[in-house]
Amino acid sequence: MKKIQLAKIYRGDLFKGFGIAVDGELLEQQVCTNIKSNGTELPTLIASFYMKDEQVENAIRVQV
Repeated sequence: MKKIQLAKIYRGDLFKGFGIAVDGELLEQQVCTNIKSNGTELPTLIASFYMKDEQVENAIRVQV
């Protein structure tokens, strides 16, 4: 099972923001990450990614 993690992104010693990592590897093409919390529920994370044409045209099929 893959492990999804919130990653803190730094450039040198300067904190730049948060990202999403899977098994310790930062996901590519991430545009932004928003963390929502209201104090009464578990926080939720919304991540946005750029999609390249080849990724849209050659999408994988996942059957559950």
